Amino acid sequence: MPNKRNEAAGFTGDSVESVSAAINRYAGQNEMEPVSVSICQEGAGSSAYFRGIAVFTPQYEDEEVEGTEEAGY
Repeated sequence: MPNKRNEAAGFTGDSVESVSAAINRYAGQNEMEPVSVSICQEGAGSSAYFRGIAVFTPQYEDEEVEGTEEAGY
């Protein structure tokens, strides 16, 4: 497996929901987990839009070690 690193990406949308959906879609497509997200509103009224930035980290992959069993907590 290649050595994956954290990354950041910016998003815009017409609602908080559309920005969060874009962040989740990006995370799923790139096998990453968002670990920090910031969303703010730009403008006011009907011309308002939202900007977001998210920091992603690679998804945790559970590696099984030969000869061990899952603890089952």
